[in-house]
Amino acid sequence: MAAQQRAWMGRRNFILGVALVTAGVAATGGVAFAGTGGGASGGGVTAPKPPTVRDVSCLESCAGLRKATPGATVEISGKRLKAVDKVKFPSTGGGSTVEPTEVSSRNVEAKVPDDAEDGKPRVLDEFGEVAKSPVKLRIVPESELPEPGSFRLAESSVSPEKSYFFGDGKPTLHYIFNGNGPTDVRVDLVSESSAEVVESWTEEGVEPGAEQTVAWNGVTSEGKSAKSGEYSFRLGGLGDSLANVGRFGYYDHKFPIRGKHTYGDGVGAPRAGHTHQGQDVFADCGTPLEAARGGKVQFNGYHGAAGYYVVIDGRKTGRDYVYMHLKRKSEFGKGDRVKTGEQIGQVGETGNASGCHLHFEIWSPPGWYEGGNFLPSVTKQMKKWDRWS
Repeated sequence: MAAQQRAWMGRRNFILGVALVTAGVAATGGVAFAGTGGGASGGGVTAPKPPTVRDVSCLESCAGLRKATPGATVEISGKRLKAVDKVKFPSTGGGSTVEPTEVSSRNVEAKVPDDAEDGKPRVLDEFGEVAKSPVKLRIVPESELPEPGSFRLAESSVSPEKSYFFGDGKPTLHYIFNGNGPTDVRVDLVSESSAEVVESWTEEGVEPGAEQTVAWNGVTSEGKSAKSGEYSFRLGGLGDSLANVGRFGYYDHKFPIRGKHTYGDGVGAPRAGHTHQGQDVFADCGTPLEAARGGKVQFNGYHGAAGYYVVIDGRKTGRDYVYMHLKRKSEFGKGDRVKTGEQIGQVGETGNASGCHLHFEIWSPPGWYEGGNFLPSVTKQMKKWDRWS
């Protein structure tokens, strides 16, 4: 009853909002105004987009990827699922409805009710919107569950041990298992800090005795870039308990100087006629310099003060990363794409520099001398990258 009341209230509020906007248009000669605070103005009203479902799969007590027993846990995947508060399974009575056990914007988990039958589950959200799975879920008796031990891990490894956003080498799980025949396999990727599953894969009919691989692109199941930290792969036969089979580090930036170094002046250090806008890091001339964050080269040139310098527009950040006093001009031209960790030059002493060092700046959106500002946090950021690189 509470769910029905919430759905009714959501629809009522939407209808009232539309009525208010319509009244505002009539009162202003056909122009609707969005309020900016104060008064009775409520701004524009937009109907929420309905959820969509693309797949359903079994997670626990499974006889296959889409074969579940009563009481099994299934996962419904799609988009705009955050407001889902009911899952309806086909049954002899026309449908059996349960509340989900886990909900996110892209995944909903629920227990299969005892009276469920073969068919396509539906999700219902608090606004009364309904979405139906395009694929069927089969309901089978417990006698069809695979025998324990049908999946026996033979060997596994993860490479590389450390990866970076938009860098070379995606974190990849390699594994071989023994079994009686083709087996449905599930792999979860888990954050070590939060213990949350950030992505998962299910493969049907995987052959035993042959090496299998699963690669991760650094994006969570909700389509967001993953946070820096330690992660682990967990692996097992579909419906079995998953075992931890390998850890790795995944990070959003890499420290740019690839050799021994010491920190010099930071932001605000006294300079004749200007403010020091970055962090100086000293290293031997010729020490390799790599992109702290991959992206697109925005500038590559020479300046009397900066010497040879490169500016990279950081991918998915809106920030610009500035490298000055390079030994020679970088081989990358304007518009070139650079990966995180890719070498862009060498530490030098060109321009107005005393000693071989990198002068490094980070600029807020929209960028370097494009309306952005240099970030005083550059030193803190670099020392954080230095610890994990």
